[in-house]
Amino acid sequence: MRRSLAILSIFGFCLRAQAQNSSDLINSLRGAGLTSLASALQLANETQEGQNLLSQLMNGNHTLFAPDNQAFDDPIVQPLANDPAGLANVLAYHVLPGNFVNSSMNSSALASGVLPNVTLGHTLLANSSLVQLEGNKSQVLAWSRNDSDGQIYFLNQNPQVNVLNTSTIGNNLLVASIDGVLQLPGNISSVLDQNNLTSVLGFLNMVNVPGFYSNGSNATVNGVLDANTTRGYTFFAPNNEAILNANSSLASLANNQTALAILLQNHYINGSSYYSPQLYSVASNGSNSNLNSSDLISAAGEPFSLNTNSSGTFVTSGNGASAKIVKSDLLTENGVIHIIDHVLANTDSHPGRASSAYASATSVAAQSSTQTGPIEGLPTSSATGTSRSNNPSNDAASIRVGSMWGLIIAGAFGWAMVMFVGV
Repeated sequence: MRRSLAILSIFGFCLRAQAQNSSDLINSLRGAGLTSLASALQLANETQEGQNLLSQLMNGNHTLFAPDNQAFDDPIVQPLANDPAGLANVLAYHVLPGNFVNSSMNSSALASGVLPNVTLGHTLLANSSLVQLEGNKSQVLAWSRNDSDGQIYFLNQNPQVNVLNTSTIGNNLLVASIDGVLQLPGNISSVLDQNNLTSVLGFLNMVNVPGFYSNGSNATVNGVLDANTTRGYTFFAPNNEAILNANSSLASLANNQTALAILLQNHYINGSSYYSPQLYSVASNGSNSNLNSSDLISAAGEPFSLNTNSSGTFVTSGNGASAKIVKSDLLTENGVIHIIDHVLANTDSHPGRASSAYASATSVAAQSSTQTGPIEGLPTSSATGTSRSNNPSNDAASIRVGSMWGLIIAGAFGWAMVMFVGV
C-alpha cells in the first residue's frame, strides 16, 4: 500500500511539474507579445492532442513557428476557436523537433536554404487522418530565403507566410514569429489546383479506376491517390505547357493502354517521398555519390538520373528523356510533387526491378527513425552515402529509392495507367 501511495505521489508530482512547465511556456509567449498564440495553446491544452503537443515541447530542442496576433484574426482561422482538437493539430504543424539554428550567424538565427534551395523538416503533426506518409512519418514543412532581400518564407502557402523575427525561450526552444497561420498540406487534387496544373487535374477528376476498392466498386483517380493504401510517392509532374507540347506523342499511344501505363510509371517513385535537398544532393554529387542510375528506380523499373548545371536541375529517364525541375516540394497528405517542364516519354519497363525496388522502399520505411532537424537523407537498408550539399542547412545523405510495378487490369485502366492519364 505504501509503495502504491508513493507511486501515485510521484505521478501526481510529475503531472504538476508538466502543468507548471506548460504554464511557464504559455506565459513566456504572452510576455513576448504573442498573446493570441498563448491563448490558442491554452485552449488546445484542454484536449489530449494539445497536451501531447505541449509535453513534447517541454523535452529536447524544438523550433516553434509562432503566428503573430494579427494572423489569428484571419477568417479562415477563427473557426478553430470552436475546435480545440483541430486547433491542436494545426499548432502541431508549427512545431519541428531538432536543431534548426544557423549557428554561423547567431544562437537565434533560423537555418534556411537560399532560393532555389529549400529547407525542410518533419513537424509534430502525425494525425493519421491528416497525414499518410510512408512509415507513419509526420508531415513536412518547407521554407526558403530570397537572396535579394533575405526574406524567409514558406512554400505551399497561399497567401504567402513570412518569418518576421526569431528569438529563444530557455535553452531548447527557437521561436520564429510569422505573419500567418500555416495551412496543412491537402490531397493531390487540391495541391495541383493551387498550382494551376489544370491539365493534370482535369484527367485525375475525369477518369475512373474499375474495381479499385475491395468491394469491387470503382474509384476516381483522385480517390486512388487519396487512398489509405497509397503511402509515400515522389511524382515528377509535367506542367500544362509540357503536356500541350507532347500532345501528338500522347495521342499516338491512346489505344495502347500498356504503353500509357508504363509511361506513367516512369514519372513517379512509389513508396517513398523524396524532397529537393535529397534529389539535389544526388544531382550535385554525381560520381562522388554512392548512388548510381540503378539506385533511382521508377514504378516501371526504369532508372532515374539527376544532374545539375548553371541552368537548373534535371531529371532523366532511362531512355534519355529529360526534363528540368521548375518547382520543387509541393507537399501533399501522402507524398511530394516536383513540377517538370517536359513529359518523360519512356515506355520501357523492367517489372522485376521495379518490384524489388518497391520492396526495398517498404522495408526502409518500416524502420523506426528519429525525425529531427533538417531533412538530410533517409535511412537505408543497403547503402550509405557521402554528404555534400548545395544547401548550407541541408547536407543530404545518399538515398535508396523504391518503386512498385502497378497492376495492369486487362481491358481497363489500372492504378498506374490512370495515374498516367493524370500526367
